[in-house]
Amino acid sequence: MVQRSLVVSSGTTTQVKKVVLGRPVRRVIQASNNINSAGDVDISNVVDGSVLVYSGSTSKWTATQDLENQNINGGTY
Repeated sequence: MVQRSLVVSSGTTTQVKKVVLGRPVRRVIQASNNINSAGDVDISNVVDGSVLVYSGSTSKWTATQDLENQNINGGTY
């Protein structure tokens, strides 16, 4: 890890001109573009119109068309 800083002091004023931590990212490689590869997602029951809902009992996101424990607040108009 690289740590550099440039501090300029003048009288009672101190200014930090530049701080560099770590190494700049040169290239980002796409890991996956498929939701099936995520370990905490179960889409075995996916059908048209399904949404992903988190299940606390399985600790997974599950594809379903049924919304049972949701609170939807549309705001005040």
